[in-house]
This record gives sequence, C-alpha cells and structure tokens, in this order.
Amino acid sequence: MYIPPAYEITDWEEITSFVSQARAGEFVTVNQDGTPASTTLPFTWYPSQPDLAAPVKSYGVATTHMARSNQQWREIENGAPALIIVSGPGAYVSPTNYAAASVEGKDVGTWVYQSVHLRGTVQVLHEALEILKIVSDLQRDHEADREVPWDLATADQNFINELVRHVVGFTVHISSVEAKYKMEQKKVLTDRERIVEDLLKRGGPDDLAVASEMKRLYQI
Repeated sequence: MYIPPAYEITDWEEITSFVSQARAGEFVTVNQDGTPASTTLPFTWYPSQPDLAAPVKSYGVATTHMARSNQQWREIENGAPALIIVSGPGAYVSPTNYAAASVEGKDVGTWVYQSVHLRGTVQVLHEALEILKIVSDLQRDHEADREVPWDLATADQNFINELVRHVVGFTVHISSVEAKYKMEQKKVLTDRERIVEDLLKRGGPDDLAVASEMKRLYQI
C-alpha cells in the first residue's frame, strides 16, 4: 500500500483498535493462474508486537473461514501469501471546504478514508475442532456488545456440527502491518473543521462516520 509519511499510522493501540472495531475485511489471495481472488470475511486478529530485530517479523495471527462451495480456497496452498484489507467508511471532500481554494484555485476534491493491510502466509484448516473454535471466537466477539449475548453452546450441536462440515478455516500468520489514514492531515485545522461541518450537513451514514472520526482524531 502506498503511504505518504503524513498519512502513515504507527500507533499500535490505534491500529489494533481500528481492526478490532472493523471486524471484517477483504481476504485476498492469488489463484494458481495468477489472477487475484477476494472474499469479504469476518475474522479475528490475535495481534502481537514483533521483535523488530528478528529476520522474520510476526504480528500475530488472524483466523477466518469461508463456505466450502466458495472456489477461492481450492486455489490456496499452505504457505501461500495472503492479504486482509480492513477499511473504514470513506467520504468525498469538496474543495469548497479549503480556504485557499477560492483564492488560489489550486485545490480539487478528494476522498478521505482509513485502511489497514495485514499481510502474511495462510494455512488451510479442515479439522472440525479447529474450524469450530474459529466460528466460536467470531460469535463471541460479535455478540460481546449485546445486552444478552447469544452463546454458540446453546444452539443444537448436531446442527452446528453439520454446518462446520461445509466450512473451510484459515490461519493467516501476519508478517506485515500497514496502516493509512488519509484524513486531511496536510490541511490546517480550520479547513478540517469546515470539512467536518460539511460532512455533518450532508448527513449520509459514511459522511457522519468520517466526521466522527475526524472529530476524534483532531479533537474538533
């Protein structure tokens, strides 16, 4: 991922929090004929800060699963490279929000967004107990903020075991983490404040989400 220095995020707590809140991403692999394949999947990342002096860095593992009827997994060999793209909401920013635009005429509209790339090598899992743990952990995470979380153990276990038979699991050993927030860091605070106001007026779900993030990041 191309990351200009102004947009690079290195704060580990910020990165892990962003990924945890996103809860899903694009699972990208390359077929044996060289064509890319991608599926949107929920996943669990178990992050760890690596020894930066080590020749091979480890940022923990991510686990996920997909239906056996999805042909993507059939093209994946153990140890093959994989990429998980985690994105937040994005929004268009009009140049009318920039004070200098009306004077100099040297600004254009842009797209603001947040993205984290987790790269690593993938292991394909077929054992029922391994897949069941992946599913159980995902359910635990997604139910955690509910007033009364649903527990997988309360479901009919024969039904669950039958579902697991139709699922393939994956462990991605993460060797690289890249984080980019293109959130108008190059603009002055007054421009950012106008952008937030404009996004709030437009009022679309992604506009509001981006405005909220900008308010958090810049304490507006």
